[in-house]
Amino acid sequence: MTTHFAEVLARESASLSGVTDRAKLARWRRRVVKELMTPQSPYVLALRRSGDLPERADLLDRWCALIAETLDRLLRSGAAGDSLCPSAQTSRANIDVQKTAVLILAALHGGSTLSQIARDPWPLNAALDIALAPFSGAEDGSPARTGNE
Repeated sequence: MTTHFAEVLARESASLSGVTDRAKLARWRRRVVKELMTPQSPYVLALRRSGDLPERADLLDRWCALIAETLDRLLRSGAAGDSLCPSAQTSRANIDVQKTAVLILAALHGGSTLSQIARDPWPLNAALDIALAPFSGAEDGSPARTGNE
């Protein structure tokens, strides 16, 4: 596996395994946004549209699985509390962690592309706001949510 792919998976495995509540999820998010806004970061290199396609697919599958495991752990633990979802129509039982993990990964990939072109983290943060909405509380005023990074 390419060095930057292995590095991203190692970092994500270590980081996501420590996410046990919304505050730690917000910290993970801020760290990933910072990585994706750093031009020569392994994260930026890993998400480039170059290199071996099967290897890139494996990276994305494994990263998606790490995210899904984290979301499932958050839901099972109840660490997010009953106010997990602001909409009365959405509940923990209605959250598909696999689809949400794909949405988060898509937000990271597409949002980072737009943010790198604009040289502004706002598009990435906007995409993550939508993807992480079921796991974000209204009280989360982190720099990533407000667009300041």
